[in-house]
Amino acid sequence: MAPVYKFALIQMQPKPVDPAANFAKSESEIRKAAANGCHVAVLPEYHLTSWVPEHPDFVTSCAESEAYLSRYQDLSRELNISIVPGTICESHPASEHAPEPPQSEKARAALEGKELRNMAHFIAAGTGALAGSYQKKNLWHPERPHLSPGRHAPHEAFDTPLRNADGSPVRAGLLVCWDLAFPEAFRALIADGAQIIIIPSFWLVTDVDEAGLALNPDSEKVFLETSVVCRAFENTAAVVFCNKGGCSQAALPIVGKVKNEGGKELGLDEDGTVYAEVDLDVLRIAEENYKVREDIKGKGWHYGYEVVKDKEHNE
Repeated sequence: MAPVYKFALIQMQPKPVDPAANFAKSESEIRKAAANGCHVAVLPEYHLTSWVPEHPDFVTSCAESEAYLSRYQDLSRELNISIVPGTICESHPASEHAPEPPQSEKARAALEGKELRNMAHFIAAGTGALAGSYQKKNLWHPERPHLSPGRHAPHEAFDTPLRNADGSPVRAGLLVCWDLAFPEAFRALIADGAQIIIIPSFWLVTDVDEAGLALNPDSEKVFLETSVVCRAFENTAAVVFCNKGGCSQAALPIVGKVKNEGGKELGLDEDGTVYAEVDLDVLRIAEENYKVREDIKGKGWHYGYEVVKDKEHNE
């Protein structure tokens, strides 16, 4: 019988440019999750700084937040729980993809020839090692003036401390927020063996304009609820989505949205933790029925556009 793993999706409203306060809140919830028998705790995108790129202290708070990655690693070792600490905006030497320097003199001085990258990490239980890391590729259009995208690095899955019934490591992949809108990202991860895809997010229900809201005021909720479940079905994978703005959930093929422990549903922009159990045997049953992964690995797989695009780029 395949194992069942318990995830804690920590939905929180981070205080702008206050990494210390946000870490304290996150640590408290992770400790509760570990005490509740969770195997993996997931936090939202921008959970240490919030997303306030025009704030004069945003860049410096991003620099401060980098130090908290090691503290999450210490916490993972202490509590023997795997942690996906949302995303952390990290400064790196400026690349060709770096956006224009910020208008704020204070922010320009803080960057000093560097760029901000929106990074997600999977911290392994017990060891505190970084099992996998990912730089957000598909930036939401308001992010593009401030962040550099991970454009040409491939989507890669990685081994986790979780184990399948045969003792082999469960493979996972990381995506971030707007990546959810791109099925190609999921296909790349499952082609590399990902069974669980974890997505920290800062998706707001107000992310569409007045014209969009006039058509459907619940459009973003519909987008999230349907897309998370759809990605699970079409990839025979577990999708774990932790969002600042609501709709935090886990989804499985065939099952759909996994019921939250206790049946509690968190409201939009509400703080709280969703506890969801992911039964890996469901993935086996789904693949036996749909054979998505079998088709992708087959010799007759006919969607080679990504290879063609890479070839054109290299030429």
